[in-house]
Amino acid sequence: MMFSTSVHALTEWSQPVKTFRQVLREAAELGFGGIMLMHLPGQEGITAGSDPRAAMIDMEQSDLSAVQAAVREAGLQIACLYQGLMRVADEAQALQTTAALSRLVDLAVELGTDIVLPNAGAMPAPLMDCCDKEPDLQRLVEVVRQVLETAPADIKIAPDIHYQGVLETVADCCRYFDLIPDQRAGITLNIGHMTTLRQEGWKLLEDYPERVHVVAWKDHLLQPPPEHKHAVYSVELGTGDSPFERYVDVLPADGGQHTHMITLEHVPLEQKPAALGRSLKYMQELFAKRQQATQ
Repeated sequence: MMFSTSVHALTEWSQPVKTFRQVLREAAELGFGGIMLMHLPGQEGITAGSDPRAAMIDMEQSDLSAVQAAVREAGLQIACLYQGLMRVADEAQALQTTAALSRLVDLAVELGTDIVLPNAGAMPAPLMDCCDKEPDLQRLVEVVRQVLETAPADIKIAPDIHYQGVLETVADCCRYFDLIPDQRAGITLNIGHMTTLRQEGWKLLEDYPERVHVVAWKDHLLQPPPEHKHAVYSVELGTGDSPFERYVDVLPADGGQHTHMITLEHVPLEQKPAALGRSLKYMQELFAKRQQATQ
């Protein structure tokens, strides 16, 4: 079973603390097989002879064959391509987002991956009733529908389910699936955010397995440290409150057809490689127990 990670799990988002190629090497050395690349317009691009100072790069300013070569030389596969572009608060934003998401699909095709992973939009407050989100949800659905109309048949769009997102709760996801039955319109099931929101996210794997394109294994604390002023607090897997066993139990012993990604955020930079390595081992052991139980 292959696990992937994200370039941001080993860095401080777009800060120039590690080069692009360094992050790829670290991910491979830790035992990951795939990497989520992150497209950030305005950052450095990469050419065959360069190594951008930050791991989030501008794909449109890059030689994409050089991106592919760097990932391949590190011994990784490109698991998916991320961009935080989903703005659907009004029709003008939705129109801009449609163009940006279509371009992200083009980049993904050129890079040789079939999953694009945008954010899930933003709402004024967390845990709003699904009915109150309906206009935003309708616009998000229309964006995805229009992009899929002209996208290659194998492309999947998997918004990252997120605290205070348009797609945030189990109910939001069920409504989304009802509005757009195309199975290529799926989600990234972000377990950490499900934990923070006290959602039974494993029910989405039970009821809509074909719509969960990416399982994002994240561990969050329900009670962040007092100095942390936000509800979301991401830690090393197995040290927080995410009920990972509930998710593993509803998956096939081999993980199924999903892309599996391990990430973490609120860990000091110098501790991230070791914490990410332990997180990978933790998930491998959980699935090993699952396989033993089914034999």
